[in-house]
Amino acid sequence: MKSGSLSSVVALAAIAGVASADIWDNGDFGANISSVGGASGSDVYGQSFIAPADNVLVQFGMWLAGGGADAPAVRIDLWADDGANNPDETNILVSGTVHQGDLADLTRIDTFTSFALTPGDRYWVVINGIIDQNSTGVYSSTWDGGTNTIPDGNMTWSNDLGGSWSGGIANGDFGVYIETVPAPASLALLGLGGLVATRRRR
Repeated sequence: MKSGSLSSVVALAAIAGVASADIWDNGDFGANISSVGGASGSDVYGQSFIAPADNVLVQFGMWLAGGGADAPAVRIDLWADDGANNPDETNILVSGTVHQGDLADLTRIDTFTSFALTPGDRYWVVINGIIDQNSTGVYSSTWDGGTNTIPDGNMTWSNDLGGSWSGGIANGDFGVYIETVPAPASLALLGLGGLVATRRRR
């Protein structure tokens, strides 16, 4: 390997090492939200967050338990905001991980992505139950009991396929996992991977 290439690798590794992830993880509240998804449950449960500066969303998840013998399919998505501080069911930014099955314990269902966030914009992590309106089972999820653990975030849900939204609970946040990394770190890691791949091909 040429010395210039080695210097580039060291520099990129240093940049990647300095950059740190932002993580919001607030799911340890028990299964205290009922009737998620399925024919008789709420169609959408959403938790919003405000994007940090120049960050890339790499992982997000929400918690589920139960489902029953006829567990419905639900999907953990990222939705845009509709401009009125509600999820926009017509603007699904990341169609995420689908889960269908009975869960004995509260389990976080994660979606992995590499989505560049617009700083200051509001986004929604969503349990999307619109995809299965036939199964009769429902899940439980979790919320923080009103302590507002997500800065500038809020929770809401819809029982009519996103036609209307109701916060229901005066304050608080759903249990979610949200992980972002600074965009320059993502680029540095991609560059580092490219240099390593180039080295291996020689």
